[in-house]
Amino acid sequence: MFKGVLWADVTYSWFAEVYALWAVRLSGLLGKKSVVVIGGYEVAQIPEISYGSALHPETREMVAKILSKAGTSIAVSEFVKKSAQTISQNANIAVVYNAVDAGSLVPSKPKGDVVVTVGGATRPRWVLKGIDIFVSASTKVPGVKFVVIGPFDQQVVDGLRKLSPAVEFTGELPREQLIDWLDRAKVYCQLSRVESFGFALAEAMSLECFPVVSDQGALPEVVGKSGLVVKYGDPSAAAEAIKKGLHWGKGRDARARIAERFSVERREKELCRVIDSLVSR
Repeated sequence: MFKGVLWADVTYSWFAEVYALWAVRLSGLLGKKSVVVIGGYEVAQIPEISYGSALHPETREMVAKILSKAGTSIAVSEFVKKSAQTISQNANIAVVYNAVDAGSLVPSKPKGDVVVTVGGATRPRWVLKGIDIFVSASTKVPGVKFVVIGPFDQQVVDGLRKLSPAVEFTGELPREQLIDWLDRAKVYCQLSRVESFGFALAEAMSLECFPVVSDQGALPEVVGKSGLVVKYGDPSAAAEAIKKGLHWGKGRDARARIAERFSVERREKELCRVIDSLVSR
């Protein structure tokens, strides 16, 4: 790392982890600039689901040092920026959204009455990803196929199937099969307790899935007016939104939003702007 920092003009660290602390410190010692990207987990603190590095005082202190000493920190959403500011009020933080290459995700299949969510039904993650809410909502929308994509624990799935035995749990899939499901689905749900951005959501929107999301984290930022936002933890509200999504068929609006707001080209331009500004200072 010392050799790398010595060679570089700017260090760029993904996630405010231990290696970022060393990169920022070395950059300061050697008169170089430093950028740290905040992914979200580092500044999250949600005790009810034991989620977030900032729940632990030692880690929180380390993250605060990283953000305060970095030349610039980049948050992947406004939600993440606000979370980071509760840890380090004096940090210089810019928002540069993650990007999705909509050009490589082109709808090619007829849409069916299929509702998909992506998120592990594993013991640590099923509550975080709102899988229980998704399954409960499925009982209120008869005649429609509900699919959960992602790794699962059999005990968790057995418990969820008591709510709705009809939901399909695919397990973890190769990317080609994941894209195939999203291509065929009319509605994509992300009913999570928190999301720093939502890559699966953005990819589903690129494939013209109508998005139904919870009001948590950055999900409303990504969806905007191209879908529906419902109160977290309310299966009935989610079910009503899903019904509307199945009938409205406004997936083109969702794709247009991703192409306009979250393109690779836009992210590249914003990153260059932030780094150029840092170097010029």
